[in-house]
Amino acid sequence: MAVDQPNVVLFISDQQHADTIGAGGVEGLRTPHLDWIADDGALFSRAYCPYPICSPSRMATLSGLYPHTNGMVANHQMRPGCDLMRYPEGVRNLGDYLGDLGYLCGYAGKWHLGSGAARPGFPDFCSRSGNIDVDRRAQNEVLRLTQQIGVEIGGKEHGFEPDPAHFNRKTSVGPSLLQLAQHPAFFHMDHATDWIRGLKGDDQPLCLVFSCHEPHPPYTSPEPFHSMYKPDDMDLPANRHDPAGPALVAHRNAEQLRVISDWSDDEVRSMRAAYWGAVSYVDHLVGRLATALLDADKWDNTLFVFFSDHGEMLGHHGLAAKGAVMYEDLVRIPLIVRPPGGLGFKHQSARVVSLIDLVPTIVAMCGGQPADALQGVDIGELVHGGDRQVNEGAAAEFHSVNWTDPLHPLRMWVDERWKYVESQDDSDELYDLVDDPLELHNQIANPDYGTHLERARDALRRWCNATDDTWPHIVQPPPRPATLARPIM
Repeated sequence: MAVDQPNVVLFISDQQHADTIGAGGVEGLRTPHLDWIADDGALFSRAYCPYPICSPSRMATLSGLYPHTNGMVANHQMRPGCDLMRYPEGVRNLGDYLGDLGYLCGYAGKWHLGSGAARPGFPDFCSRSGNIDVDRRAQNEVLRLTQQIGVEIGGKEHGFEPDPAHFNRKTSVGPSLLQLAQHPAFFHMDHATDWIRGLKGDDQPLCLVFSCHEPHPPYTSPEPFHSMYKPDDMDLPANRHDPAGPALVAHRNAEQLRVISDWSDDEVRSMRAAYWGAVSYVDHLVGRLATALLDADKWDNTLFVFFSDHGEMLGHHGLAAKGAVMYEDLVRIPLIVRPPGGLGFKHQSARVVSLIDLVPTIVAMCGGQPADALQGVDIGELVHGGDRQVNEGAAAEFHSVNWTDPLHPLRMWVDERWKYVESQDDSDELYDLVDDPLELHNQIANPDYGTHLERARDALRRWCNATDDTWPHIVQPPPRPATLARPIM
């Protein structure tokens, strides 16, 4: 083991809009811990996820392989058909690569990769909850806690129940039924920080991945975060009434996306205020994790990476949630990377990068040789303050929300100016992100943009060839089985 191998900590939030970091210029939003980390590292304003849904994006990020390559092309759920989307056999992930380099590897919180209680690549520590991430209910640590304190949780047994007396089902807004110290993410952080502090004085490098549910709906953060922002203080999205968003949802029958163009201003503001509260809760958790690393004398030699698996529409284009669209609100994500020792300044990079780039970058920074099979590039130069263009662009794909759900196949290519979305249902899109950052003007049929369209199509074809994507041919799910999914006992 090399003495100078850094510790590696990844913090993954869930469904966080890219423009929710105070250090990124968002006024009024309180993210002091993320701002502190960004002030000593690289803050990326053009970072993209490879897939705008949880399981495929997480699997692609941790494996460094696009969904069509690693095989996880839709969400895993514990219901018939959807439970057949399992962790791809034989696919290595970041934990495997760093384990080969002598790292202790642990994982806390949301996994959602269809392997039950197992955490391939992370054998040294695990904190679990929810029926999609265990094999038996007895392994659900949050369920055990709530039973001890007399709070009943249901559904997927994650512990995200809202207080029924104050929950608005339409907007998914309401305070958590659980108090802060007993909230799932706080509880998992207790375990993660205990693990880190227990390794104080241990020179073996560690890799920890911590993943929370927030700010994913329902917007049910524990107090004081749920009430931290007043709805009256919230801005409304400038493209809130764009008719193209609802039209795309209707055309693609994209059931996961919610059309909210008919909501009142107060309802949209209420949702956005609760969402911001959840983001500040995420920031609080980041602060707890950084403090544990400081206390264990590991912060100075830690590569700290903060990102989200995908974004959230949050009222933009008249939509909420996620699904079969490739708007910036959904595919662009927050990304902060603080290298070991820090930069000593905030480096804001507008270069296009992808979550696919994280594994090769981290492996290289830890002294390893990134595997030839990895499909991302090493962005270490940008992490350390450079500004050279390292990617021609970034790609994203979409198959379906859950395995055996209706298909809505898409491919996206975005570069430093243009975004092209290719469909199989005559709903292609082309946007000039410099002149039209709100994506209000689809130029796909504008003959004046023909040259840009052809360049984007050519770039997408070259990416498909480079990654062995058979697009427009895609993997077809089996018929949805009539039998029940495997029960969690």
